Amino acid sequence: MSTTRPPWTFFVAALAILLGMAGLVRGSIPQSSASTGGAAPTTASASPIVVGGAYVREPANDVNAAAYFTVYNTTGTPDRLMSITSGAGAVASLHDYSASGGMIGLANGLEIPAHGSVVLTPGKVHVMIEKLYGPIKVGQTVNLQLSFADAGDVLVTAPVIALTAPAPTAAGGTGSPSPSASAS
Repeated sequence: MSTTRPPWTFFVAALAILLGMAGLVRGSIPQSSASTGGAAPTTASASPIVVGGAYVREPANDVNAAAYFTVYNTTGTPDRLMSITSGAGAVASLHDYSASGGMIGLANGLEIPAHGSVVLTPGKVHVMIEKLYGPIKVGQTVNLQLSFADAGDVLVTAPVIALTAPAPTAAGGTGSPSPSASAS
């Protein structure tokens, strides 16, 4: 009696699916909830970068999603957002729209001016999360890790909102950023 073993590619595919599902769960659970007792994450006061108003629109398809936020640079020197990672999809990158209406990747990152801010909005600069590991639904959150040239990594928890919902504001009641990020 001979037994047939599944080909090794079956095991590789199963492992990839499991890792992808783990990434989606990681991407939908706020990383700071354990340390804050479930409270909203905050930005460390020593961080030179503050991110506010972060959100992800519920995607129209199960392939791509877009994230938006405002980045504030509190230092006297410019910094550059170099890359983004997310547990929700295989690829996360900065995109802008070209004059012809198509999207282009920002391979050199995005400069955040000294004592200034940059707003990522629909129809302009945004984070594109591609090859989603699974559905992203309203009420979930997506974790993003923003990597800056000088400030290092900043973790952002972005709620998923409906396509027709108004965007969250980046400013709190006092006119200061309403942080949705924490420095690491």
